[in-house]
Amino acid sequence: MSAPLTLHKARYTGALVQPLHQHDALQLSMVLTGAVEETVGGVTYAGAPLHIAVKDAGVAHANRWAPGGAQLVRLEAHGQSLAQLTATPEAPVWRWRFDPPAIRAFLRVASANAESVAPAECTDTADLLAALVARPAACAKGAPPRWLVDVIDALAAEWSPQMGTATLASRAGVHPVYLARCVRRWYGVSVGDLLRRERLRHVVAQLAHSRDRVALVAYACGFADEAHCVRTVRQSLGVTPAALRTQLTA
Repeated sequence: MSAPLTLHKARYTGALVQPLHQHDALQLSMVLTGAVEETVGGVTYAGAPLHIAVKDAGVAHANRWAPGGAQLVRLEAHGQSLAQLTATPEAPVWRWRFDPPAIRAFLRVASANAESVAPAECTDTADLLAALVARPAACAKGAPPRWLVDVIDALAAEWSPQMGTATLASRAGVHPVYLARCVRRWYGVSVGDLLRRERLRHVVAQLAHSRDRVALVAYACGFADEAHCVRTVRQSLGVTPAALRTQLTA
């Protein structure tokens, strides 16, 4: 029988630096407010609001918390890895991601406020675990070309509402159609999918870290109007922007 997952909320003080350490339980964590940089084996990920981390027990990691601190919600299971919990041999031992299906399920689990949940008995928890171990669409073997990695990195670091396929292709010095083919080949999604995900990430960040009205957030993130923003957030994450802000800042 699967071990129960216990639900915890944690606050971290600003600018806290935690040297290399490990935990004795599987942790599934989602950032609510603030940010954290987590490093494992020389690889660092910058976790922002609604970014989700999977970390098996015993994974050595270091953390650097944002100057303003952070709040996380976390599910923990003792005695089982994610692979054992989900019967998925290739499940990751450490991974961060911004993935709408997993976020929707995590938000539902967190809003239920149950102290513990059994994966086999809770639909939302089962959905969350399934999303975390879901295989990406089939992609080309081997590493993507360096120019394509640079484009993807620039998209995440420099996104703006004006950024589109033509802008990214011009930056890389390739034809837009060739860029779209390469993105789908190596990442299994369309350029439009990547652009929409980045816009959603910026909406979430502004809802978490500003008091701006939803209409202003929508305008800043390039939506035609507030209604379009509301529809997009609700379709992607299962809640309205106002309800999401309440969950993030409660």
